[in-house]
Amino acid sequence: ERYCSNLVDAFGNHGFSFFVGCARGIDLSFRKALASSPWEEKTLVACAFQSRTNSRYSFGLCASKVVPDNLSPKAALHRRTVWMVKRCSMVVLFPEDPLTGKWGKGSSLAFRTAMYHVKPVFVVASKPPRQSIHYRVIPDVLFGLVSGYWVVPHPYEEGGTCDEECAYSGA
Repeated sequence: ERYCSNLVDAFGNHGFSFFVGCARGIDLSFRKALASSPWEEKTLVACAFQSRTNSRYSFGLCASKVVPDNLSPKAALHRRTVWMVKRCSMVVLFPEDPLTGKWGKGSSLAFRTAMYHVKPVFVVASKPPRQSIHYRVIPDVLFGLVSGYWVVPHPYEEGGTCDEECAYSGA
């Protein structure tokens, strides 16, 4: 939770707002940090279930169910993760299960969605994500607080991505 509070302060001091999920684990640590920060009013807890919008989960932060009704729990969690990533400017991801070192399904989904939507991701992990032709992996220490890796989608031409280049060329 100390790392979460320090990261919240660093990002908040740079003018960022925050989306955080309604799950346990790292989401819970960030919700606690945000609830006691000066940026609580610049935070949205994105929930997969209406029951998680209550203060027991949100710690008084603004919380909203961001997925349609009548989805299975698995589909609701998937849609919530995609909803957050599509609307953010970047992702900070703590993907490893502390007991196994393996990435969780939600973290893998957030990472894939960010790459698909050309969003940079800072991955706090013991090992770098595997190399790909679609992005660059750069080791770094985020705000001097946590070690990890920036994963940055490749621009294909100076000034734009492949999608932008293709749109202008009529492809």
